[in-house]
Amino acid sequence: MTTKIGESMSRPEHYSKFFANLLSWQPHAWQEHLAAADDCDNRLIRIPPGMGKTEGVLAAWLFHAVARRRSAWPRRLVWCLPMRVLVEQTAARCRQVIDRWANSEGIAEADRPRVHILMGGEDTDRWWLHPERPAVLIGTQDMLLSRALNRGYASARARWPMEYALLNQDALWVMDEVQLMDV
Repeated sequence: MTTKIGESMSRPEHYSKFFANLLSWQPHAWQEHLAAADDCDNRLIRIPPGMGKTEGVLAAWLFHAVARRRSAWPRRLVWCLPMRVLVEQTAARCRQVIDRWANSEGIAEADRPRVHILMGGEDTDRWWLHPERPAVLIGTQDMLLSRALNRGYASARARWPMEYALLNQDALWVMDEVQLMDV
């Protein structure tokens, strides 16, 4: 039996249970703190490498924005990275976690949050066509920031306003590996 997002058969009330079921380990204190608020707000998180930043942010977003459908959490999670290899690694991990969650909840393939890559040389998968669906957008800083500034690098001029709107409204930005961004 498949269910749609928001019709989860095992909706956990506590984030730590959701996290442990999703990733098979207990969350770190900072990961619980990140997801503790029902409202999503801007935060600076300084976490050393290897402490589960990707899983912590993704699980908090999945829990609030997708599984619980909290309107205070944005529909799109935008991950900005400085290098292509980091984009590919992050996208692979996000797909893995989302698939694990969706499979455990019986979410149909068509109803799962999509992971889209935005970086030079990638054939676009029309990420802008379904603004109503939850999505994770992962890209290099040149591709994402140019679109967020309404001047989408390697994008058709007619799409600039759509991409601008999707990246500036109902979107949670993660600036990861900022020490490598050369800004």
